[in-house]
Amino acid sequence: MTRKRIFKIVAIVVLLWFAIFVIDWITVNSFDYPPVFCIKDTNETHYNGLGYSYDAYPHPVNGEFEYCLYIFGNEVISTFTNEKSIIDSSL
Repeated sequence: MTRKRIFKIVAIVVLLWFAIFVIDWITVNSFDYPPVFCIKDTNETHYNGLGYSYDAYPHPVNGEFEYCLYIFGNEVISTFTNEKSIIDSSL
C-alpha cells in the first residue's frame, strides 16, 4: 500500500516539475519573454529554476530575444547569434 502511495506522490511531483518546465520553455521560446517560474539571479539576464536555468535577453544590436537553456548545468539550447565569435576571441 505504501509503495503505491509513494509512486503516486513521485509521479505527481515529476509531472508538476515537467509542467512548470514546459510553461517556462514556451514562454521563452514562443513569446520572447523571460521565464515565469524562475528566479532572477543577481545578473539581470540569468534566471534559475528547479534543475534548469536560462540566460535570456534582447540582443543589444538587432533587438531580437535570445536565450540559452541549461538543464542541470549543461547547455541544451542556445539561440545566441554571436556565441562562436565570443568563444574564439577568448582563446
